[in-house]
Amino acid sequence: GRMGNSCQSCHMPDRRHLWRGIHDPEMVRAGVTVRLTLDKERYQVGDQVEAVITLTNSGVGHYFPTYVTPKVLVRFELMDGKGRSLKDSMQEERIGREVTLDLSQELFDTRIPPGKSHSVTYARTISQSGLRLKASIVVSPDDFYIRFFEAKLQETKTRKARDLLHEALGAARTSSFILFEEEVVLS
Repeated sequence: GRMGNSCQSCHMPDRRHLWRGIHDPEMVRAGVTVRLTLDKERYQVGDQVEAVITLTNSGVGHYFPTYVTPKVLVRFELMDGKGRSLKDSMQEERIGREVTLDLSQELFDTRIPPGKSHSVTYARTISQSGLRLKASIVVSPDDFYIRFFEAKLQETKTRKARDLLHEALGAARTSSFILFEEEVVLS
C-alpha cells in the first residue's frame, strides 16, 4: 500500500513537534476542518434522517492521523428528550491506520491525505418525536497503546506488572479529547 509516502517536511532536526502534534487539541483543530450536514431541517416520525460528517485535512501537511498509534473516532447517536441515547442508534467509525498488535499486518488505512476529505454517513429512521442527533469526533492519540495494554493485562498475572499496566493504560486513555461535538434537533 501507501507505506512509502515519507513526508519531506517532517525531517526536521527536532521531530518531537510532530509527536506532540496529535496530542495537542489546538494544533489538530487548526489543521482539520469538520462539517456536519443533514438532508433536511426537520423530520417527521417515519422519515429517514441522513447525516454526513466530513473531515478535511486542510492544514496538517501530512496524513491525518500520522503513524499507527492514533485513531480518530467519528460517532453518531440519537438522543431522546431526556438526553438518553436510543438503543442501537450508536454508530462509530475509526479513521486511521489500524495494525495488529504485533505490527505484522495492516487491517485498514483510512488516514486522510493532505487537502483531501473523508466522509462518514449516518442513516436512521426517526422512530419518535423529540429526537436529537448527537455527532462527535474524538481523537485518541494513543489508541494503539490502549489496545496493546488491554491485551497485555489479559495475560499478566503478577500484581506489580498489572499495576504498571493499569497506570500506563490510564495515561493513554487520558490523552483523548473531543475534536468536535454537535447536537441537532431532528423531530
